[in-house]
Amino acid sequence: MREDQQTLYGFRSRRERELFNKLLGVNGIGPKGALAIVASGDMDALIDAIETENEKYLTKFPGVGKKTAKQMALDLKGKLSELAPDYVPNTGLFAQGASELDEACEALVALGYSEREITRVRKELNSEILTTDAYIKRALQLLLK
Repeated sequence: MREDQQTLYGFRSRRERELFNKLLGVNGIGPKGALAIVASGDMDALIDAIETENEKYLTKFPGVGKKTAKQMALDLKGKLSELAPDYVPNTGLFAQGASELDEACEALVALGYSEREITRVRKELNSEILTTDAYIKRALQLLLK
């Protein structure tokens, strides 16, 4: 809210909303910039880039230069663990086998779906935090559309 306008932002998941709010706390990032970053859809890659201070990745977002990328890493490094519970600090990797989404994708392969179909659906499921069974159900709903 501002004196001259009221703006409402919507998100597909709580995880996206929480990331948006954390990004707003970074000096140099406003609501439009934070929304553009969240809209990229690959939150795990973003969290990895922040944790590993990957400026090259962070500067690909509109309005984020080297200075803002450094500020993002400085302000958010180590503070995104609740958004990426599978992230293994200091490795730049997510825990192997810990991801319910990976298990759901393996189940879809076993059901006969192609890698192309699974990749398309996985992009939509990345922003959600669900159990393996819930991922499979949601993926099947998306695949049957």
